Amino acid sequence: MTQSTTSRPFSRTLRYIAPNAVTSLSIICAVMAVQAALRGHIVEGCWWIAYSTLTDKLDGYVARALNASSPLGVQMDSLADLLNYGFCPAAIVYGFFHNNADLGWSTGPAGIALSLICATYTLCAALRLARFNVSAGNPDFFFGVPTTFSGGLQAMAIVTLCKYGNPAWTQGQSYPGWRLLGDLRLDALAHYYPLMLLLFGYLMVSSWRMPKFGKIKVKSLNLLTIVMLVLGYGLSLLQLAPEFLIIGGLLYLPLIALAHFFWTPKELPEPFFPA
Repeated sequence: MTQSTTSRPFSRTLRYIAPNAVTSLSIICAVMAVQAALRGHIVEGCWWIAYSTLTDKLDGYVARALNASSPLGVQMDSLADLLNYGFCPAAIVYGFFHNNADLGWSTGPAGIALSLICATYTLCAALRLARFNVSAGNPDFFFGVPTTFSGGLQAMAIVTLCKYGNPAWTQGQSYPGWRLLGDLRLDALAHYYPLMLLLFGYLMVSSWRMPKFGKIKVKSLNLLTIVMLVLGYGLSLLQLAPEFLIIGGLLYLPLIALAHFFWTPKELPEPFFPA
């Protein structure tokens, strides 16, 4: 019987393995985040999510540099995003608030609400990723807040709340580096944090048009966001100044509003389901 296909050179296989290996590191970050959270090390779990934002960018760069994009890689990347930015933030938030009764979300109707909020957030992340995978998209902006942005912001928000909150929440866990907010205490704000999770669940599946990095109409704002992004990656690697990352992320929200109303064409995303 004649073989209809020739064997693939090992070098070609290796080329495709490289970006998928980086994506696999993202999945490992998700596993490490959950394991840390199960041990009660909430801060460590959040930093693993921050690390995954680095590998999430790197696998795309490697794929393009090696001309090794593949349908398998696209699906692996999407699954890694769902784990890191959909499941992990929701799991960490649930564990943190469930185990700290003083925050008011551990029992009764509030406990049920916490479960529903975390489940809703994860479902919104899944819907956003699924829509992105099947949509033509636009080279200049995203429809809805990307899961990477949302999940990374949730993780850094939890670390910031713990850093400036009740020390009993994270006994034995330290915060190296600077305290950019000084002696400010965020204990009172922590009670309302699950509502922020619900807000970003909505933003992920919304029709809001968010400019991609480097695609903002104002050049000075482009430069500023790129500089802050690079600084953010560096601080994440060193586990420094989560409050800086939060401030940078929140400052990007007004740019999303400006882009939606003034800087992007009045387009709508493809519907979730066929007409």
